Amino acid sequence: MFSIADINKQAQEKFNKVGYPSSKNEFWRYTSLKKFKSLDFINIENKENDIKHSFSFNLDIPCITIYNGKIISYPKNKNCSLLSDKLKDCDNIFFDSLLTHNRNDIENNPFLILNNANFKNGVYLDLDKKFDKVQIRMISDNKNKDYSSAFNKIIINSEKDSNSCVYLHYVCLDNQSKYYKNSNIDINVKENSSISLYNVFDESSNSYSMNNISINQDSNSKVNSKSFYINSGFIRTNIINNLNKANAYSRLDGLFFAKENEFIDNNIIVNHNSPHTFSNVLYKGILDDNSNSIFNGLVNVPKDSNQINSDQKNHNIILSENAKINSNPKLKISCDDVKCAHGSTIGNLDEDALFYLRSRGIGLEKSKQILLKSFVNEITDGIESSNFKNYIDNSIESTFNE
Repeated sequence: MFSIADINKQAQEKFNKVGYPSSKNEFWRYTSLKKFKSLDFINIENKENDIKHSFSFNLDIPCITIYNGKIISYPKNKNCSLLSDKLKDCDNIFFDSLLTHNRNDIENNPFLILNNANFKNGVYLDLDKKFDKVQIRMISDNKNKDYSSAFNKIIINSEKDSNSCVYLHYVCLDNQSKYYKNSNIDINVKENSSISLYNVFDESSNSYSMNNISINQDSNSKVNSKSFYINSGFIRTNIINNLNKANAYSRLDGLFFAKENEFIDNNIIVNHNSPHTFSNVLYKGILDDNSNSIFNGLVNVPKDSNQINSDQKNHNIILSENAKINSNPKLKISCDDVKCAHGSTIGNLDEDALFYLRSRGIGLEKSKQILLKSFVNEITDGIESSNFKNYIDNSIESTFNE
């Protein structure tokens, strides 16, 4: 019988060897962990009555609630179980699949190792035709002066021929809370299945939010992912998308609003591991005040992965002289028969467009809002749930009015 403690022990031994990356690592060149490494973290006692709170959006679908790393509630059915229970009666193949700290590129991803070294439990989901929608809240709350820590782990299987939708809400109860949240989401998209994945980051201004999302796709599978960064402190999100079988398709969209002293770091890697696979990446950013953002994108096409179609774009609008972004979309192609494109833009609002709107009697601030809303619509269009779409639209409107 296997246990979570077995995984914790192996991963901690791995981290002791690997440690944190230096600035010489190209994946961390523009991301400093100096302040983070100087912090000490405390364990805080969870009290279920602490989470009586009105959340920004509530959907009429099954909900999983994780509070400071502890799983408070989840659907009690055959499709949803705790990892601790799965490990009691699992084979070596399943156990080995949890040892993500042994991946070949793990030295670039120390927070994935740390997640395995410290998580206490996790959620395992099988999404099928009957159980196809779920909302997952990962709540952080800390009333202490010192930083707390929490580790979330979620494994999602989108079963063959299914069409599912997952809403992931990374949220805090107090915008001044000091905490470190480490979340690991593993998603397996089976043959002929499709999944829509919505990530919403509404974190504290004093938070460190480290997120790893791994998406593995079989033949004829489809992934539609949209990530929205509403409020942040220091946040880094790694998405690794493996297109492993023919006719797998993914679309990875992101929209981030960086303000004040927020730091938002997105790293997107798409591996076309099979011929006849297709991907689109589109991330857009709006930066203001003294904020700082990073976009690292990589489309990897190995030898013999021919007839690939991939497009990767990052577009950014800068609203302040002090805001900045490093944008680095890249292609690594080892095959001739492909169609791949990538690009990046960084600039201010279009002065000609502003002049045109103002010449029609529209005020300056309203004109700016119109242009910014037009900029983000490409990402917000296509959201399936009207309740969720209203929440995103209202959040964007609130950001524009600040």
